[in-house]
Amino acid sequence: MATILSSKMLALLVIFCLSMEIYTFPVELTAFKEQEQTTKPQIPMSAPVIPYSVTQNGQGAVYDWQNDKITIRLAASQTQGSFTLTEDAMKPTFALGLHMHRKHTETFHVLEGELEFRLGKNTQIARAGTTIHVPSNIPHGVRVINGRPARMLMLFAPGGFENVLKEMKTFTDAQFADEKFMKAFNEKHDNIILE
Repeated sequence: MATILSSKMLALLVIFCLSMEIYTFPVELTAFKEQEQTTKPQIPMSAPVIPYSVTQNGQGAVYDWQNDKITIRLAASQTQGSFTLTEDAMKPTFALGLHMHRKHTETFHVLEGELEFRLGKNTQIARAGTTIHVPSNIPHGVRVINGRPARMLMLFAPGGFENVLKEMKTFTDAQFADEKFMKAFNEKHDNIILE
């Protein structure tokens, strides 16, 4: 008789506990959701609106040089200064010697062709689909290989690389040939020539 009573009591206790759990679970969940909502960051109504940008094919400033043609896809003014995105169509003769930047990073994504990147003491062959990120203070250089043109996207962070190109477009042949002038220009724009 005591065993039957204990079994009934145990069963009632289990049912009671389960009903309490079922009853209190939604209340606890609701309390948790309310707490979660209060901890989410609130966006102030006065926050500036950042407009989106669309650059169609054929749009953007173009800088056509002897060995490459650079198109600005997104200027610093379109990215709140965080980066500049360019497309570089490189001719088979393109070669940029070893250099580095103290304050900005570069990311390259190869679209067509084959390139040889020098990254510090290493060399990396980059074909279509390859992405290479170069942090600040890393010596790097790049050249087209296999005698065929190449094309890549380049992301400069922070933005402003378009200003370098804009200024270079005004140079005379004599200024390009003046080593002292070019060294001062490059250093002003965080372009440290190493060779």
